[in-house]
Formats: sequence, C-alpha cells, structure tokens
Amino acid sequence: MEEEKIKELVRRHEEYKLSGINLIASENKISSAALDVLASDLAGRYDDEWYGGSKYAAEICSRAEELAKKLFNAKYAFVTPLSGNMCDLAAIFSFTKTGDEIAGIPKQHGGYPFGYEKFERKFYPLPMNEYFIAEEKLQEIDKDFPLILIASSVIFFPHPLKSIAEKFNNVMLVYDASHVLGLIAGKKFQQPLKEGCQVMIGSTHKSFPGPQGGIVVTDSKEAAEKMAEYLLFDYEKGIGLIDNPHVHRIACMGMVMEEMIEYGREYAEQIVKNAKFLAKCLDDLDVPVKYAEKGYTESHQILLDLDGNEAMKFYKKLEENKIFIDCIGRIGVAEATYIGMKEQEMEEIAQMIADVYRGKDVKEKAVKMAMRFYL
Repeated sequence: MEEEKIKELVRRHEEYKLSGINLIASENKISSAALDVLASDLAGRYDDEWYGGSKYAAEICSRAEELAKKLFNAKYAFVTPLSGNMCDLAAIFSFTKTGDEIAGIPKQHGGYPFGYEKFERKFYPLPMNEYFIAEEKLQEIDKDFPLILIASSVIFFPHPLKSIAEKFNNVMLVYDASHVLGLIAGKKFQQPLKEGCQVMIGSTHKSFPGPQGGIVVTDSKEAAEKMAEYLLFDYEKGIGLIDNPHVHRIACMGMVMEEMIEYGREYAEQIVKNAKFLAKCLDDLDVPVKYAEKGYTESHQILLDLDGNEAMKFYKKLEENKIFIDCIGRIGVAEATYIGMKEQEMEEIAQMIADVYRGKDVKEKAVKMAMRFYL
C-alpha cells in the first residue's frame, strides 16, 4: 500500500478540522490574507543586512516591531521569538542564573509546565486556590526571588498582579500572556505593564489570531537590553536563542496586529460575551460548568466541572460528533468568535454539547454549523 503524500495529508487535515466546531482554547484561525503572507516568498528568506535582497524583509520586521509597540502601548518590543516557550526561556536566562529559584503557578493548578530543572533552576509554587493565586497567602511567603513568572495555561480571571508587585517590590515580575494576548490587545483583560509587571511575553496563536510564534513587550530599557542579548542576532557576542526569526511568520503576525489595531476591541469584547453566554447556556442545560458564582469567566476559556476520567471520555465523545475541546474539559471560544459566531451560535453549540452529554448524536448538526462559517 502506497503511503500518502504530505500534501494529501494536509488536505485531509483541513477537511477534517474545518468541518468541525473548534473550541480548543489554545488555537485560532488565521485570516486568509495573513495566511497568504505566511506562504509567501518570505518563507525561505532572511531579513539581515548580511544578505543582498533583504531590504523589504528588514522593513517588514521593523514595521512589525512598531505595530507591537502601538498595539500593546509599550516602549520596546521583540517579534523575533519563535514560540511562547522561547519567550519564557529568554526571561529565565535574562533575569536568573544557575541555581536560582523562580516563583510561579504550579502546573497542577493550571500553570505552564515548564521544565525548570532541565535548565538548572528551581521552582517555587505560589499559593493557589484551584486555578487562582491565593492573594491572602502571599504575605506568608518570607523569601525573595530574582524572577516571578506568572504563566497560566488555564486562566479564567485576571491575576492579582498589583498585590504580587507590592509584596515583592524588588522582583522582576514577568507575565506570560499566551492565552489572553488577544484579550489584552483588545483592552478586555488586565493590562500587565500597568499593574506592576516589567515584562509581558506570550505566544501569538491562541486568543490572538496569529501564526505560531512569540512576542515580548516592555517599558523597561534595562529589561529590554538584557532580553535583546537572547532575542536578537549578535555576531560579536554570539547567537543567543534566535538565529533566523522566520520573516514570513513576522509578516503574518504584523498583518494580524494591523487587524487587531482596527478591530481588536470589538473582537475581544465578543469573545468574553460568547464565553459567558456559552457557560450560562450549558449551566441552564444541566451540563456542569465551574465558577458560576464568579460569573464563569472573564477570558475566552470556560471549564466543565468534570473529574479527569469524565473529562477524557466526554472530550472523545464530542470529537466523534465534530466538536473539539481539550482533554480536561476546557472550552475556548476565541476561534469561534474570530470566524463570526455570536450569542445565537453559542446557544446552539450549548444545546449540541448538552445533547452529546446525554448520549445523543449531533455530528450532522455540528458539521452544518461549521461549514456555514469556514466555507
């Protein structure tokens, strides 16, 4: 039997993924115009003055930097990181040394599961109540840290950044905005640089509807200079974390930032409306949803109130019905919002999820809805 070619597998992926309702909290759809740029001639090019013909590639990267500063109201920006994880590494290498202890959100409570020990750093878990930093217990911590990295994969509400900054007033406080970057860009979530954080980092493909990659913004000249050593090409001192930043990705991200400057507030507002409305509809249909007493969410994420085994079984059952969530029962509405879905669609989706929860088949309905928005 002849193996399938990659092109055919890509076609099958698109046919499968885009004929379902994507509620993965860590994914989004890129606009057609931005996708065209991602697949442009830039995909095999450099942007450095070392190479002839790089004039416009360099201009694109410079323009993207300026757009990032404008979008996030920051004095300094780096668009070179290839991922959010690369941004985390840049912060860790810039502000800590071997053996240092870094405070953050533990992975058991939704924190980003970074392998600190692999890089000869120690991790200190901040006190938590489920997925929320226990603000009242911060005062009990009797030690200092060179770096506090606030990084959450499961995030429904803003973190108490001001309280952390006041308690640890000499610390380098870095906020990993990966999941909520689109909401922050749309001024519909907390604004870390105004709440005590010196640096905001993040990936660019979750609530922010861009290509996979990373971004760093800061108002601190000192922080920017330290991070530049790892994020910018440096022939004299040697390359840090970035050699080729992938110009096609930066161009794509730049186009998305232009979109967000123009439409980002409306998009972010609709995300939160959709998330809250979907959660309320599910709750009304007796599908268990967490944090009703708090209004369910202030982000693009909601969480089903299921134990680990139940969540695993249910996410598989939903996948069979062409509704995609993740294995812990976390639902995200950023992509659904970006492709144009509003409260009416959230109500329909809630009914489909509730029907699957009760053992019914909704695959045909889900495919019909998806095809209305993806085609």
